[in-house]
Amino acid sequence: MRWMKLAVAAALGVALVGMAGCATLARQGRRAWRIVIATNAAPAERYAAEELQRYLERISGARLAVVTEAEPAAAHEIVVGRNSRLNGVAPTIDFARLGSDGFVLRSGAGRIVIAGGGPRGTLYGVYALLEDHFGVRWFAPDCEVVPRRARLAVPDLDVTQIPPLAYREVFWSALLHNADFAARLRLNGANYGLMERHGGRAAVYFPFVHSLDALVPPELFKEHPDYFPEIKGVRQGGYVQRCLSNPDVVKLATARVRQWIKEHPEANIISVSQNDAFNYCQCATCRALDEAEGSPAASLIKFVNDIAEAIAAEAPHVRLDTLAYQYTRRPPKTLRPHPNVIIRLCSIECCFAHPLEGCLSPENKTFVADLAAWQPVAPRLYVWDYTTDFANYQQPFPNFAALQANVRCFVTHGVQGLFEQGNYSAGGAGELEPLRAWLLAKLLWNPDADVPRLTAEFLAGYYGPAAGALGRYVDLLQQQVAATNVHAHIYDGPQAAYLNKDFLAAANTLFDEAERQAAGDPTILRRVQTARLPVWYVQLAAPHVADAARAELLQKFLDVARRAGVSDISEGGPLAAWAQRMGGK
Repeated sequence: MRWMKLAVAAALGVALVGMAGCATLARQGRRAWRIVIATNAAPAERYAAEELQRYLERISGARLAVVTEAEPAAAHEIVVGRNSRLNGVAPTIDFARLGSDGFVLRSGAGRIVIAGGGPRGTLYGVYALLEDHFGVRWFAPDCEVVPRRARLAVPDLDVTQIPPLAYREVFWSALLHNADFAARLRLNGANYGLMERHGGRAAVYFPFVHSLDALVPPELFKEHPDYFPEIKGVRQGGYVQRCLSNPDVVKLATARVRQWIKEHPEANIISVSQNDAFNYCQCATCRALDEAEGSPAASLIKFVNDIAEAIAAEAPHVRLDTLAYQYTRRPPKTLRPHPNVIIRLCSIECCFAHPLEGCLSPENKTFVADLAAWQPVAPRLYVWDYTTDFANYQQPFPNFAALQANVRCFVTHGVQGLFEQGNYSAGGAGELEPLRAWLLAKLLWNPDADVPRLTAEFLAGYYGPAAGALGRYVDLLQQQVAATNVHAHIYDGPQAAYLNKDFLAAANTLFDEAERQAAGDPTILRRVQTARLPVWYVQLAAPHVADAARAELLQKFLDVARRAGVSDISEGGPLAAWAQRMGGK
């Protein structure tokens, strides 16, 4: 197919742009242009110019000078950021419309303009130019493609990009430990360690989630059992929710929020969210409100609203983030969140084999109904989505066919921030982690991206000669849930229907082929074997595998997993403990 040829060409660094109407920036290592920034350029604009300079030199061998607008104008300039050189080429840029992350790319009259909204737009514009017009690819922290070109040319430009999602976070380990890599994928989430040079973070949380224990400490139960939930007529302590209708609980939590705002002035979002448990209060006051409003979310929203109202005037830049999660997922009938409250809706119960919209599972139908119900009432609607098997990080998870459809669904329903949770353990190397994390990052920026083309690009760039076999494996995995009655959830075990003997046999055949094709390149071979771990993981759980074969396979699994840096086999489950249970060394 033509798209496959183009994708492979891009991954291998072949020029994909025509030369007609191009501006030649450099030829044979000789520079023809220079980069201009504002005299008082923000740190992210200076860094954008440095990144552009660095990568253009790696592509062409020519190091373009970076100067400020105080220098006299030259015949050929790349204008990076908002400065006086925009006059005559792009004097009418609507920076307010670009927001924090949008940008324009324009050319004409001897200038190329890369200018965006603050603080991140200009930096993202540089990365878009490098990707879309020079073939640079950042597939993974250990896989970067920078093509070499004797002639560095840019076609005529008139591009505007504004992401539909203001907050974009792919919570996979491959991204969490490399802020530069996350910024290059145009992610702006809370957990990447993004610095001032990256334009900072769109969402700065304190704490991140499940904050009731921090708001109302559990040790208060002994002295104040009335602060804690009444369940079946008895006040209960431990890891439980709180009695949210108790005015003293509201006062205590409000004081703690004020303390956090003072201690963490960088935070623009404060978490006032339920614990990761059910155990909610059923006292007469809480129950009356919840029953009247048709959802236990009512007592939670009332509690959050009381705090939001108290701090709104003194901290107008702060939003309170609360979850619509499990028992609070359905919105109240009439009670509405305060204007400075973020509702973060969670999809934890859903089937992820099929798109949320259109899946026949009752979990997906009710989730989409709740999403549609929150859309008109939430001042800011975020979604916490799930993209791996949390009980088995090293188990095939057939969700590739649903990724794009689900992101589009969220955007269509007014979601402004999307948190895609995956394997976030320190070691990472989760099931097909590099591919999934990269695709998610691309979709969060552009939900209408060409996913087949992106997938082919990634496979060619990351797996080289083994790309074909890996692509057929991804297709094989997705075929296992093609039937509408075969679903996949985030706590499925190795005995899931879609992980049958026929699948394992076909998968092993494909990985045998991939390993043969990668045999001449140790790096590619290591990546292929890491991608194979999920197949071995399911085999190790199969009761029909003979003891001798199991012992050999287990040792092979552990050798590859340790070389790949795998630390956890499940959420909160260390690889070392699992290996010991399995009888491994």
